[in-house]
Amino acid sequence: MRSARPSPGLFAALFLVLLCPLACASNTPPPAYASTRNALADLDEFGALLVKAGLPAELLPTDRDLSAEQARQLRLHFHLFPPKASEYAPWLVADVLLLDVTRKNEVVPRVELSRRVQEFQPLVVLRPDGYLASALSGKEQQCVGPVEVQDGAYRAGVFEVGTFYKKDEAGAWQSVVVPAPSTSR
Repeated sequence: MRSARPSPGLFAALFLVLLCPLACASNTPPPAYASTRNALADLDEFGALLVKAGLPAELLPTDRDLSAEQARQLRLHFHLFPPKASEYAPWLVADVLLLDVTRKNEVVPRVELSRRVQEFQPLVVLRPDGYLASALSGKEQQCVGPVEVQDGAYRAGVFEVGTFYKKDEAGAWQSVVVPAPSTSR
């Protein structure tokens, strides 16, 4: 009985199959996320807040200063696309900061905005779903309960939606006035 010899065509096909992964591997994929990577590479605290609040990376402002018109445009975008529950607290912080820039109607350095972001670090806010969440990360801290209309506001127990809170020395939550903008520049 004679053994069958592989045909030369089979060797050529096998060679191409083995060579193809090497040839394909040498072709680098197109940089699909290049613009996102570049936008996120140089994030300051203010930019990170905007991303956490739900702003797409391609819409991040890149200038060293933020104008009142840019702040208005960012607020418009945020209000056209309501935040997810996890974005609500950072969204609210971003809105407070952007509103301050629009009211001043002047250019504000990003360094100042990044400094102001830090003022919200110890704060939480009541989300519309009844959770207290960290103002900057949006991470849930505590379930307060269902939100209902009480005394003309959305409340869960003694907490009001959209209000910032901080624990006092005794560990009880106290509402706080949003940190006022610094008058020095």
